[in-house]
Amino acid sequence: MRLRFAPSPTGFLHIGNARTAIINYLLSRKYGAEMVLRIEDTDMERSSRESETSILADLHWLGIDWSEGPDRIGSHGPYRQSERFEIYKEYTDKLIETGAAYHCYCTHDELEKMREDAQAENRNATYDGRCRNLSAEKKAAFEKEGRRPTVRFRVDESIEVAFDDAVKGHVTFDSSNIGGDFIIVRSDGVPVYNYIVVIDDALMEVSHVIRGEDHLSNTPKQMLIARALGFAPVSYAHMPLVMGEDKKKLSKRHGITSVALFRDEGYLAEALVNYIAMLGWAAESGEEILSIDQMISEISLEKLAASAAVFDFKKLRWMNGQHIRRKSAAELYPLLAPYLEKGGFQLESYPKEWLYSVIDFTKNYLELLSEAPAHLGLFLKEPDDPQGEALEVLRSPEGMKALDAAHKIVSTTSDAEEFFTTFLDKVKEMTSLKGKNLFFPCRVIMMSIIHGPDLAGVMRLFGFEKCKKRIIDMYNRFGGKA
Repeated sequence: MRLRFAPSPTGFLHIGNARTAIINYLLSRKYGAEMVLRIEDTDMERSSRESETSILADLHWLGIDWSEGPDRIGSHGPYRQSERFEIYKEYTDKLIETGAAYHCYCTHDELEKMREDAQAENRNATYDGRCRNLSAEKKAAFEKEGRRPTVRFRVDESIEVAFDDAVKGHVTFDSSNIGGDFIIVRSDGVPVYNYIVVIDDALMEVSHVIRGEDHLSNTPKQMLIARALGFAPVSYAHMPLVMGEDKKKLSKRHGITSVALFRDEGYLAEALVNYIAMLGWAAESGEEILSIDQMISEISLEKLAASAAVFDFKKLRWMNGQHIRRKSAAELYPLLAPYLEKGGFQLESYPKEWLYSVIDFTKNYLELLSEAPAHLGLFLKEPDDPQGEALEVLRSPEGMKALDAAHKIVSTTSDAEEFFTTFLDKVKEMTSLKGKNLFFPCRVIMMSIIHGPDLAGVMRLFGFEKCKKRIIDMYNRFGGKA
């Protein structure tokens, strides 16, 4: 088995293409197959090396690897279509020589007139083949007019094109319904996708083509070309497209769709791979949080889903949080550091082991790496002054009782462990407060917020001296001001 992923470098790697790459990669690992990375850059106006570089960087970040490609030269190169034009020309000449293809001199206006006539007669617009059998004299006359020909592939009528698709099942097309003779080389000499992809797959010995179902309508044309060139057929698997919540193809209007932006937002590569992979199949175990090795173990070509999946941004955030919790503090530290440093925190000024303790504590509250400044900032700077509802809680009768009790406790306690283990019980005993009337004021005293992480855990990470200073400062500023 040989697989391939063939992106066009006309922009960023988006979720649909990433899903195709991930599924091909997982299956290559599952079956011990080779995977080729091919760059389909024949769209000269939109393709760029910058886009290619970003796509390769995104694939590497996702952990996807390949056997051969533009950065990993093998025996089937070149791996950019723009570098293979001489190869394509050889096969074009062969198709013309055998009569399977021919030069077409129809102008844009003539083709438009064909379409208008078909529309007026309420029939499908199909090229009428008027250039199929031009004489040498007619061709010369057209060329004298300055017409630059395209090359069309000859499609005989009523030929059945059938194949067994690993996802769609048995699929049958009639050649009469694919638009007639279609262009394989444009008038500027640039070959089109539907043509050269067949040559590339054959020469690169690709055995299985796994791609989105938006390519399904291309398949009969590609199979006819392969037959004409004497290439062995490949096996196909056309996966349903990824949909937005409105059940339309996922696009920018639904939210983030590029892998690079997900990375910048603070998603883990393994979480994104986990979620995207399961848009194409479901694990028999029913588990959702899976490692790469688990996915490789469970996936198979036969298990690819036949129904479209909806991209759920909330589900992805949740899944990302689950993967964050699975990582150790040492693993998370280099991932969180860029976001913390961007937030203005100088991490080298804190003891590494203490930072690890803070990360271990706060990771349970993170869904995105980019949330680190908000959650870890509680420990890396002095808490802000209480505002709004938090200030109202502190200045309430219950808040003043709790603040007075807290002040008395730190004034009479010198043992840190005793302070951490008995603080809330002592406040409760001294004030008779309970429930939110106890916990809300104590949170505000320590953190200036009503809701947040476990108070006992926060206090231990603050340390006794910081807790004592915090309580005394709050008492001096707000005590007796109920």
